[in-house]
Amino acid sequence: MAERFAVSGCKNAPCPKIYKDDQKVQNIMSGQLDNFSLQQYDVSELPSKFNGEMLTHAYVLSSVEEIVRLAGTRYVRGYANGGIESCFVTPALATEDQHGLELAHLLFISAEYINNKQYDQAARLLMQCHDFSSKWGSPIERVCYYFSRALQERIERQTCEELRNPVKPALNFVNNFYSGYNKAEFNQVLAFSYRAVPFVKLVQLTSVQAILDTVGNANKIHVIDLDIRNGSQWSGLIQSLALRSPSSSIKLLRITAIGMDAGDLKDSGRRLHELAKSLEVPFSYRMVQISTMEEIDEGMFNVKPGEAVAVFAPTVFHRLLYNRSLLESVIDVIKRLRPRIMVNIEVEADSNSPSFDKRFIDVLFHSSACFDAFDVIMPDRRDPERVKYEEIFCGSQIRNMIACEGNDRRVRHVKLDVWRCFFNHKGLKEMSFSYQAWYQARLLLKGLSHGECYSLEANGDALISGWKTTPLVAVSLWTCG
Repeated sequence: MAERFAVSGCKNAPCPKIYKDDQKVQNIMSGQLDNFSLQQYDVSELPSKFNGEMLTHAYVLSSVEEIVRLAGTRYVRGYANGGIESCFVTPALATEDQHGLELAHLLFISAEYINNKQYDQAARLLMQCHDFSSKWGSPIERVCYYFSRALQERIERQTCEELRNPVKPALNFVNNFYSGYNKAEFNQVLAFSYRAVPFVKLVQLTSVQAILDTVGNANKIHVIDLDIRNGSQWSGLIQSLALRSPSSSIKLLRITAIGMDAGDLKDSGRRLHELAKSLEVPFSYRMVQISTMEEIDEGMFNVKPGEAVAVFAPTVFHRLLYNRSLLESVIDVIKRLRPRIMVNIEVEADSNSPSFDKRFIDVLFHSSACFDAFDVIMPDRRDPERVKYEEIFCGSQIRNMIACEGNDRRVRHVKLDVWRCFFNHKGLKEMSFSYQAWYQARLLLKGLSHGECYSLEANGDALISGWKTTPLVAVSLWTCG
């Protein structure tokens, strides 16, 4: 299924249909979509101010997304009027916006050259992007900084393949594409994201509330976290359980933590142990170190009779879409654990198309909304923590989605309706959020600065949080029924 995107509002493109046919489910989960081309953009709905008419004053664009949209329009019309590097007359823009427009236009042209295997022409333009973009600059400069490098790496990878030479090891993504950063640096940025990026805190607190609503009254609770990281998400759960009355106090909270780094697993367990002990919550922590998700088996979780099991899957499953059989296997393991609830958190985006053209556009628009948000909620553009956060969590993913193909491309986002289709296909039943969970999420957003820029909407029984009108994160709840 190929969606016809409009440059004037790719964010408003229709949601994928719900597929019931097994083959269609398999196709959409594996990214088998029809071909898509940059020239398929429909620019007929562009606002009149962007129709190529010169304005009498310098117009200030309100977002990176507007700049990218205008650059796409400029590219499409230029292509129609005289070739890939032609352009139509653009409005008079403020200096920073004009600079951003030129950079974004170069990205569109470079992507088309790469798609046509005209690598020398693309490299020439990407060198200009490299020279005039910066990870310390405006939001559009930051976007172009990461995209230009990802496109350059794509050229290197594809030319290596055509020459039958191995790709340099530094360009390989195996199981963890964050592996180029040291542990202390990564953990510091992880803590910063929880403190400074409201989306992270929102989905974590709402997820914990959903787990409490489902298993909070059980005597024995067993939480299985498929990607524990620093474990800060479970502080609220421990604190809530400590408030139970003595007559209904919990007998045991068990957390089984999955991770790839033994040191991180131990550190998370130590912090949670200390908190539970201080609040007199009976607590058990078990770490399970794995190198790949292929190693997951129900035996490693040691679920005991009488335990209320909750599974927490924070942006885990999209990393398995490169291997459908592996994804199916992991879901089957989870089903055999008979969890009362499984929380699935995923980026609400569509970056799983095998068509490079379409994937480039989808990732570009979604990333534009993210960098718009970062510039508002973290206004200091020279803040080294912000820069490092964007580099590790945004730059690395852009690099993987744009530069890589085949099994190396591990970041493969699909939208909520596709996950819903898949989980239904696997026999899971969707659950709804409680009034308390919704109330808590809305209360959190209400207390944020720039709260009017955030969106929080229901999609069926699920929750979607976004920036302005662009959905960013989806949280859905599932049970074995």
